[in-house]
Amino acid sequence: MNNFEASNNYIKFEGKDLEVDSEGFVFFGDIARKFLNSQCQYASRYIDGAIEGYPKLGDDLRFKGETHNYHNIKIHKDDVAEFIRRYKEYQQ
Repeated sequence: MNNFEASNNYIKFEGKDLEVDSEGFVFFGDIARKFLNSQCQYASRYIDGAIEGYPKLGDDLRFKGETHNYHNIKIHKDDVAEFIRRYKEYQQ
C-alpha cells in the first residue's frame, strides 16, 4: 500500500512532498505535521513508548536518531505508511 512517486531528493506520499536523504529516510517531523496532525515532540513519544502512557508503535520499523532529540528523528520512507496506520489505529 505504498503511494510513492520518486522525484530527485523527494518522494510524494499521499499527495505531499517529503524530502528523502541518500539512505531513504525522511524527517519524522514532516510526517507528524502533515499526516498525524501533531507536533514532532508529541508524535515521537509513540515511537519507543519511553514515556508512561504512550504505546510503542515503532517496533520493527526503521528510525534514525533518538526520541529525546526529536528534531533529528527520521523514519525510513518504506515504513511511513505503516507507522501512520498504527498511529491512527491507536488514536481510534
